[in-house]
Parts: sequence; C-alpha cells; structure tokens
Amino acid sequence: MDKNMSETLVRTGPGTAMGNLMRRYWVPILLASEIAEPDCPPVRVQILGEKLLAFRDSDGRAALIDEFCSHRGVSLYFGRNEENGIRCSYHGLKFDRNGNCVEVPSAPQACKHMSITAYPCIERAGIVWAYMGPKDKQPAPPDLEWCNLPADHVFVSKRLQESNYLQAMEGGIDTSHVSYVHRYEVDEDPMHPGTKALEYIKADGNVIFEIEKQPFGLTLFGRRNGEPDSYYWRITQYLFPWYTLIPPFSDLRDW
Repeated sequence: MDKNMSETLVRTGPGTAMGNLMRRYWVPILLASEIAEPDCPPVRVQILGEKLLAFRDSDGRAALIDEFCSHRGVSLYFGRNEENGIRCSYHGLKFDRNGNCVEVPSAPQACKHMSITAYPCIERAGIVWAYMGPKDKQPAPPDLEWCNLPADHVFVSKRLQESNYLQAMEGGIDTSHVSYVHRYEVDEDPMHPGTKALEYIKADGNVIFEIEKQPFGLTLFGRRNGEPDSYYWRITQYLFPWYTLIPPFSDLRDW
C-alpha cells in the first residue's frame, strides 16, 4: 500500500474521505455510565478528529456538543451543567443539547448568532451513540444483535488503544497473531480458560486463510491443524465500517 492510499484510509477528520464516510453511520461515543446522572459533570471526548463534550441534561437525555464556547473559545468542560444546558464559566453563555445558545447574559439579542455544533445521540446496549453526518442522510439506529439484548445480557467495556482504527480493526480479525503475541498470556487470562482451542492455536501458527466478501463486509476463515484427521477453524466477521465479531473461547462453542 502506497503512502497516499494509507493516508486516505486512516485519516478520519472533518472533510477527509474516510471521515465523511464514517460520519454516515452511528458512532459509539462513550459508555452511558460515564454520564450516569442528569446534570452530571461533562466528559471530554475526541471522535473522528473533533474535540467534543458529552453530558446528560436535566431531563436525562444524552448530548454531544462542541467542546468550545463560540464567544471566546473557552472549554465548556469547565462550565456548569445546569437546567438543560452547559453554561460557560467565562461569560455565562449557555448552550442546550442541540447546540443552541439559549442565553447570553450581557447581550440577549446575540443568542441567535452564537450556536455551536451538536450531534444527535441515542443510547443502546449501555453505549451513547451519535450521528455526525448530514442531517438528511441520518440512518436507522444500529441494529447489531447485541444492541437489542436486555441489559442483563450485555457487558460493555472501553479501552484506549494507541493506533489508528484500521490497525485496531485488523488486529481484531487476525487470528494468526494469537499464536505468537498472546502465546504466553492466554493461559492466565480469565477470558480464555484452558480449552482444546488453545492447544491448537499454540501448536500451529501457520494459519491458512480463506476470505469471503459479504454484503456487510468480510467473513474470514482461519484454518489450523487440529486432530490428526481434522482441522481447527476459527471464523471471524468484519462488519463495515468498524465492527469485528471474534469467535469465543469456550468448551461449548469451540468446534
């Protein structure tokens, strides 16, 4: 892959090719538990190259707005979340969940000129999602299977990975690296209890891949040697634009 193609694929800021594409989908922003209560402290988030602020308003609705006040550029992270809006701590301008400026104490007539960027939000599966694309292109909410399960059937977590999204995604669907990178840690990992699968993964690092294109993305079949008369297959899905479904390690589902 040449440098220009690489830059095109991994840059997701406003106005970039991939940035414009990704903004046509509902984007996972943060855990709903990070803004658990109405009028809780706001949380800084940086998504697709934009510095934003997440909060829950007085009516309990999740919101995502530009981090910076339209007056002097002060970070609204230092503002007060009160009465269905964030009030800037510098000159008291107040912004609602839709980015509308609803109060300019020193110049009320200026409200209509002071609005900031805001993105519509929904909550599913313990996650706050936002749509950051053109208003007339907003898609249906995410309908992945785990998004529609009861709350007591879902576990969500969050981590920081210092890479671009494409590197993270590629690592998620690559079963071959497990034989080497994770070889000496999987036995101690509570998420990977000792199963026959781990024996196959350690014994055969020469994975043979078969890949099928699908309407949703790709299905990847990774084949290792298993028993003398059989192979061990691990099947992983990549769902556009950034979802990966990784096969579990368990006695019930490792075939």
